[in-house]
Amino acid sequence: MTDITLTVAGQAGQGIDTASELLARALVRSGYHTFSYPNIMSRIRGGHNFTAVRVSDRQVYSAPGKFNALLAMDELSVSEHQADMVDGGTIVAEVRSASAERRTMNDERANEPTTFRVPMAEIAEKHGGSKKMANVVGLGALLALTGHPATGLRSLLKERFGAKGEEVVRQNLASLKAGADYVKKKWAGTCPCELPRGLGHDPKLPGSFGHVPRQPKRLLISGNHAIALGALASGVRFHAGYPMSPSTPIMEYLAAKQAEAGLVMEQAESEIAAINMVIGASYAGARAMTATSGGGFALMVEGLGMAAMAELPLVIVIAMRAGPATGFPTRTEQGELLYVTSASQDEFPRFVFAPGTAEEAFYATNRAFELANRFQVPAIVLSDQLLSDSLWTVPSFNLARVKASHDFDEQEWQGRAPNSYKRYAVTRSGVSPRLRPGFRGQLVRALGTEHDEDGLQTEDRAVRVKMHEKRMSKLPAMAEAVEAPTCYPEETADCVVVCFGSTYGAAREAVDILRADRASVAMVHLCDLIPFPREGVAALLSPARKVVTVEGNSTGQLAALLRRETGIKADAQVLKYDGRPFVAQELATELRGMCK
Repeated sequence: MTDITLTVAGQAGQGIDTASELLARALVRSGYHTFSYPNIMSRIRGGHNFTAVRVSDRQVYSAPGKFNALLAMDELSVSEHQADMVDGGTIVAEVRSASAERRTMNDERANEPTTFRVPMAEIAEKHGGSKKMANVVGLGALLALTGHPATGLRSLLKERFGAKGEEVVRQNLASLKAGADYVKKKWAGTCPCELPRGLGHDPKLPGSFGHVPRQPKRLLISGNHAIALGALASGVRFHAGYPMSPSTPIMEYLAAKQAEAGLVMEQAESEIAAINMVIGASYAGARAMTATSGGGFALMVEGLGMAAMAELPLVIVIAMRAGPATGFPTRTEQGELLYVTSASQDEFPRFVFAPGTAEEAFYATNRAFELANRFQVPAIVLSDQLLSDSLWTVPSFNLARVKASHDFDEQEWQGRAPNSYKRYAVTRSGVSPRLRPGFRGQLVRALGTEHDEDGLQTEDRAVRVKMHEKRMSKLPAMAEAVEAPTCYPEETADCVVVCFGSTYGAAREAVDILRADRASVAMVHLCDLIPFPREGVAALLSPARKVVTVEGNSTGQLAALLRRETGIKADAQVLKYDGRPFVAQELATELRGMCK
């Protein structure tokens, strides 16, 4: 079984993100599964950044613990990651002097990483005309040392830089080849980290190997882009937002698709303006959304209440990051679970989804749009920096699973008596008929203050009770619409690990590790959080001898929600709040003692 990690490290501005993405995509084209997690400092220039690209012949869902090989674009990266390397790992680094082309760290200790010194900047300047192509030289050297062909990477360079002209493509290809030739000539066959040629893929794809069985087509996609695609598949027509990491790529992606998809993307002056624009677009009849992080959502909460009172459907994506205020803006955490499930003025129904993978994020976004429109309520998709920024290998999305219902009741209102429409008519389900403003012969109101069935403001206490109960009466049907938790690998075990959001990957792999040691352990992952699937969760957890929650915060918010909704108290909690994701091996070690 192949499961290794290739890491690209250096300063912001050295092409770390580009190099790691190209590497991951090339390996996917070779038939591998990859998972890339970026560790980015909150600086525009400078600062140490690195991206770990985990490569496997099976699906992987979480960040790695140790690195097998490191492409270090500066000297700090060499020293910074010594402790992160596996025994006998490989480092490709820039030369420090003319005589220091190859150096073995502490020769007397065979488990120390071997550092191969390559004059990347010099080679890039000679063959590519610019030191900026040093990252491409490094990729060529890294792949050559692992014994993996650069076929897929060559095709990607042609695709990525083709718009810049043939000369730029030629320079990149020359830099790639020169880096590979340099290490092949000096150190062929000496690298302890080997990566087989590949597992086969669609032969029509560049970089595929047709001599082995064809593998299914796969996508390499970030959680943010999966959410954006889920919105497009759901018919989104308006997005307004204010840039705030780690959610900004959603807005950028949709902005690039405006003409193609027939949508409007508006960069607002603030998060307050953004949600008010989305409310206006929803009232006008468009499927509308916004995306932000916790700090931005704090400014949107009043608008959230406005949408709830006016019974206007909208979708809000909240990508969590670590810390209050600015905190760790480029790090991950799950500290806003209870915040988003209850943020409001007074009480009103909502949906909250917390997908665990990029694939699940696509479908959860579609369900958020569908259910928000079906019940005329706000829906929140809760993400975090790990899910948002990581690159995931996923199968092609099954568009047959995408739902696209009608949002309006206009056909049945054709020919009705003029001015007979009541926007907030009381119904058994609590959901009133919905028309677009401007519907012939009818007046469509929307009001943020308490109102009667016609949508006229009221101070009448009996009407207040009636309308509040109308809105809350949606909850039983909403609860029936949510999906059951994911159980892995089975529904019953002595110890059940409960998690939500992006902790899915590390928890799943930790369960695999423990089960390999014959432990009776399983995982329950919650994507649909509000309305909480009480009966389903209780049925899964009640037979367990121990229940352990795993979450990225310091107070056990999932454990609190679980106890509030089901009465089940977690026997133990695994909490992490250092801004870094869970690592499966480390999590398995913690769970081993708890699940005895």
